[in-house]
Amino acid sequence: MKTIAIYGKGGSGKSTVAANLSVQFARRGLKTLQIGCDPKHDSTRLLMGGKRIETVIDMIEKGFDEGRDEFKKPLYLKEGLEGIGCIETGGPESGKGCAGLGIVSAFRLLGRHKVLEQYEVILMDVLGDVVCGGFAMPLSRGISSGVVIVVGDTIMSLYAANNIAKAIVHYQRNGARLLGLVVNATKEPGRLDAVRRFAAALGAEILEIVPYDDVFAEAERTGLPVSAMQPDCTTARKFEKLSGRLLEARGTVPCPMDDDSWERFLRETT
Repeated sequence: MKTIAIYGKGGSGKSTVAANLSVQFARRGLKTLQIGCDPKHDSTRLLMGGKRIETVIDMIEKGFDEGRDEFKKPLYLKEGLEGIGCIETGGPESGKGCAGLGIVSAFRLLGRHKVLEQYEVILMDVLGDVVCGGFAMPLSRGISSGVVIVVGDTIMSLYAANNIAKAIVHYQRNGARLLGLVVNATKEPGRLDAVRRFAAALGAEILEIVPYDDVFAEAERTGLPVSAMQPDCTTARKFEKLSGRLLEARGTVPCPMDDDSWERFLRETT
């Protein structure tokens, strides 16, 4: 079983990357599960025809007791495109409670119902702006066999990636490893130099660079991942190649920048 946690700053396109990878893994004949670990609960939307599914937290708030038999798998585990399993952990409304609660509750259920054991590839799409206890659960509990960080060509995207790398180092005893970076939806090739310098400082491999393509907007309108809508296009081929690399990747412990190193990097970049 290959379990991959995909982290990245909000807006980096990590859900788009996750959905396309899920399609590519499924087309390799691998039974695939995608778990959205973000209160926005939109990770699996493109796998469900553009529709959002009910979340684990939604069901708990409706009165379902996660410790009772009435909380059956079909309530929260839906089948999407290419037979991909889809789960959204969800979270409380803004200003109400802990955003990581949905992840903790969801993984308790997955353990109780032995869901993970039924799949060959599991992708966890995790909010990476703040790596709090709940959002770090795939790392802290050794659930993921590797981490992919999705970055853009903005400084804040790289700042978030550096913080995620620090969390990987913190949980390395639990098996946390960085598989590499995916540079997504870049519009200015000239800014890739900063990303490459960042990756070198981290000791991280750039697994794939996915340039911005109008096909993403078209796929969004149709409610499908690019890999399903236009499987033979250049962008889909990049995700196909990336899926193969991830199956072989073993991962390393990164070397995140400390505050002084980050400030130097920032001055050299801007």
